[in-house]
Amino acid sequence: MADRSLGREQLEAVARLFRILAEPTRLRLLQELRAGERTVGELVRRLDLKQANASKQLGELHDAGLVARERDGNEVRYRIADAMVFDLCELVCGKLRRDAQRQIDALGPMGKRSKAVS
Repeated sequence: MADRSLGREQLEAVARLFRILAEPTRLRLLQELRAGERTVGELVRRLDLKQANASKQLGELHDAGLVARERDGNEVRYRIADAMVFDLCELVCGKLRRDAQRQIDALGPMGKRSKAVS
């Protein structure tokens, strides 16, 4: 079996990517862009963000290679550059679902009744 250990620089790159994805506003922007290309103005309106904050967060996502941008006259349009980010999100969401299910199961019959009622 091959050694899959990462070197120091690779680990630092992984940590940088996780830091980028640790910001809820950036995750909201990625989620909105999953539906398709958007201008900064559209993202600001749809997500109720301040223009400066949206631009800053989009810049971080762009620098990380997760979104691509293209100037369209006076506007800048953003789109997902690397859909791998959604695979990663699905892995994390799957873990959260499993954790939540374990907590419900640990409550026993009472937890199951509550789940059925809601």
